[in-house]
Amino acid sequence: MAGAKLSPRQKMINLMYLVLLALLAMQVSVEVMEAFAKMYERSEDAIEQGVEKNKATLGDLKQLSNENSAQYAEVYQTAINVEAISKEFIAEIRVLKNKIKEANPIDPETEKLPATKMDKGDLMDEFLFAGDKNSKAGDKFVTAVDTYRGEMLKLISAYPNIVNQINASFNTEPVKIDGITKKDWLEYNFKGIPTIGTIAILSSMESAVLNIENEALTNFVSGRLKKASSATQLQAFVKLNKNTYSPGDEVRAEVFLASKDDTKVPTKVEINGKNIDLKSNFDDGKVIYKFKAGAVGDQPIIGKFIFTENGKEIPVAITGNYSVVAGSNQAIISADKMNVVYRGIENPITISLPGISPTKIKANAPGLRPKGGSSYVLNPGAGTSVQINVTGTTDAGETIKSAPVTFRIKDIPAPMASIRGEYGSISMPKTSLAKSSIAAGLPDFVFDLDLNVLSFKVKVPGKTTVIVNGDRMNAQAQKAIESASRGDIVTIFGIRAAIVGNSSYKLKEVLPISVEISN
Repeated sequence: MAGAKLSPRQKMINLMYLVLLALLAMQVSVEVMEAFAKMYERSEDAIEQGVEKNKATLGDLKQLSNENSAQYAEVYQTAINVEAISKEFIAEIRVLKNKIKEANPIDPETEKLPATKMDKGDLMDEFLFAGDKNSKAGDKFVTAVDTYRGEMLKLISAYPNIVNQINASFNTEPVKIDGITKKDWLEYNFKGIPTIGTIAILSSMESAVLNIENEALTNFVSGRLKKASSATQLQAFVKLNKNTYSPGDEVRAEVFLASKDDTKVPTKVEINGKNIDLKSNFDDGKVIYKFKAGAVGDQPIIGKFIFTENGKEIPVAITGNYSVVAGSNQAIISADKMNVVYRGIENPITISLPGISPTKIKANAPGLRPKGGSSYVLNPGAGTSVQINVTGTTDAGETIKSAPVTFRIKDIPAPMASIRGEYGSISMPKTSLAKSSIAAGLPDFVFDLDLNVLSFKVKVPGKTTVIVNGDRMNAQAQKAIESASRGDIVTIFGIRAAIVGNSSYKLKEVLPISVEISN
């Protein structure tokens, strides 16, 4: 497992899982219960995103299968099987999750689980175990894990990275405790665990299943989109400097090979009946083709690359087109980095209207301001969405009003605590820990944000929790850490942080980090 090559997302899930197990070695407290609840909520967010991502990827495979059944029908059927296996296993996971939720209904005021009341493990102990053995329900769940792992490995054996993820996350072999003693997998992971910890583990498992499903579907797509190795298999594409044109505009087209292989230089290139001068217009596998736009409507760009292989000429067809329009009433608006905008951040936005100069475009939305040309920044406020309205004025003086475009607003996700750039569960000497500073980061977030740690709590086994202001251990924390023994788990939690330069935005509480004392 240590040598498995996992994706960054899977590594994060595994680290969260290790933090969860590490915290269980401590005396259960309100802070620990709340930490479990935050891990559960983070996994539930990942589950929601994973479902949508897998749905979109499977839709792409379905479209490819409909367009080219000879090439994609078989891989699409495999993807359907992966989805079915994943859904069946997730259904078994949700049997346990639903049992916990029925016994611990969501608080209608907070819309969250009552974490502080879920510090006992009797519910799942009685359901999954019968004395020193597994109950029928426990054996059924272990069988579901084994069935999922076995059936998935049959389908994705050609993808070592996914095989490693499955074996690392769903191996039900007995667990070695001290290198010699073995403990049953179900007992090790679920017996005696607080209910809030159990549902956090189950949600982490569900998130891992969805992540593995996405890795498989993504590999199925990419595995069919390899570069061609011979000129007989090359396909030419046309890339234009913009989508639509007005009569008389200059059209700049890049006509290039799918493999973008500059070792394959064509003998001759013909486009729209003209021979292209390759000495001045061919570079890095691309032909630069410039011409004046024609009349309003769709116009073709056709021709061929001609290669010489083994004394024979091999043509590769060029097929493309461009559109010429007199005007448009629909703005082109896109978030430069994401399909949502985040509160507390200046989100880059590009706004334009085809055929209209950026200086003649007006865009309005709460928190939106121009930066120059088509570039804007949006700093959203309260609410769950923001609507951008765009108007433009043509050279003829006509006012064009775009249909409003709406973006979802999201809060910045909870940061993760780190020490020396490491997250989750780490090991280090207590002397080093006592001198370390606590940092916070967002390793999977699209923006690079600098965060300042304002305060945190330190819990050493057998010692009272120490509250520290700032980002470095105070004398009381250092003294507590000095009392720790080899193998003890020191937990840093209750961490408060702020964005550098934007202290007015209140970040979510930072996820904890656990440190095993090495000496």
